[in-house]
Amino acid sequence: MGGTGVIDHFLEVFTRYIDSGFGLLSGEVAFIATTLIVIDVTLAALFWSWGADDDIMARLVKKTLFVGVFAYIISNWNNLARIVFESFAGLGLKASGTGFTTADLLRPGKVAQTGLDAGRPLLDSISGLMGYWSFFENFIQIACMFLAWALVLLAFFILAIQLFVTLIEFKLTTLAGFVLIPFGLFGKSAFMAERVLGNVISSGIKVLVLAVIIGIGSTLFSEFTAGFGGATPTIDQAMAIVLAALSLLGLGIFGPGIANGLVSGGPQLGAGAAVGTGLAAGGMVAAGAATVGAVASGGAAAIGGAAAAARGGAAIAGGASTAYSLGATGQSGAAGVASGLGGVARAGASAAASPLKRAASRAADSMKSSFSAGAQSAFEATGGTSTAGTVGGDSEAASGATTGQSASRQGPPDWAKRMKRSQNLTHGVQAAAHAVRSGDSHGGGSSINLSESDR
Repeated sequence: MGGTGVIDHFLEVFTRYIDSGFGLLSGEVAFIATTLIVIDVTLAALFWSWGADDDIMARLVKKTLFVGVFAYIISNWNNLARIVFESFAGLGLKASGTGFTTADLLRPGKVAQTGLDAGRPLLDSISGLMGYWSFFENFIQIACMFLAWALVLLAFFILAIQLFVTLIEFKLTTLAGFVLIPFGLFGKSAFMAERVLGNVISSGIKVLVLAVIIGIGSTLFSEFTAGFGGATPTIDQAMAIVLAALSLLGLGIFGPGIANGLVSGGPQLGAGAAVGTGLAAGGMVAAGAATVGAVASGGAAAIGGAAAAARGGAAIAGGASTAYSLGATGQSGAAGVASGLGGVARAGASAAASPLKRAASRAADSMKSSFSAGAQSAFEATGGTSTAGTVGGDSEAASGATTGQSASRQGPPDWAKRMKRSQNLTHGVQAAAHAVRSGDSHGGGSSINLSESDR
């Protein structure tokens, strides 16, 4: 279950439970079908007996065939749905001319692994450009190839998720429709079964469209990456892969809308699909950049803290060495060692008391400055001025200029930078989510007429 096979395991578990649901619901479905058959045939027999000019035998044969067809559909519903799925999937893969099989299409992890295989040559090229100095010399080329790799991976991952959701949707609607199919036996409740049959056909068309997109995309990207021939791709080649990845990403997001348009009978895609694809890619890139910035800021803070700790340790070591040397001056032997250790102890006690002295000194200075500021304010309020510029407008201008210069030198505080990165990350994620959600268009649906009319 490691790697991309985790999504295959999810699909396998869902499929196993859904398939077991057909056996659990078969008794209830058979009861509903039997009850509706009895009601329908009884009402039909009563109406036939009251009609003098109707051909009862012809109506009986028609009713028998209709009930027999529905009984066959109900008893083989799961197998028939699987045949519909495999038929549409096989048509899509055959139209794309890919090496994918229907069994591979039932494994979304295979699609995700195809994206990893398609992007591996780009990573190999990036690793060949890495070095102490070559990284800075080839930074633009490395950034372009990394962007291409990320978009290729993103495109195939979205295709894999789309395929996973489509398969689960098909299985769930098939299971839920199994309960509604018997209602087609009775004319007044046939609309429920009509919607179910139309849903199965529409889901099959969606699988066909996804099979074509996956098949063509995997073939194209294998040709792209194989065209490098082991050489490092240029910036133009990397940007060509970016364009292809964006195209595949757009098809992966808005491709199901093509199936909806085919069912509803109208076009679904336009310029908005291209804009939505750009928003999705741009939002994800912005979110990634904000995340990298946050990680880099955290790393810089950790490095700064380590450097400060190292400086503090060096200061302590230097102070202890100096105190020992001064204490042991003029003495030797055990007396010199004792005097040196005594000097270290006195220096430590003095250093421990120094912060308290500094705090008291700062408090006294603060009181003095507050007293002076109050005196100056009172002197200014009574109309006094100072020719030296210490009181009045000149001092305020000078202090304002000093404050402005210090603020300009310091720049925005750290909390403002963190807030800005958080806003960029949130905006990028919201833009990507909005673009993906805009591709989740819902079709008008279709239904199959189950009336017993001759037309």
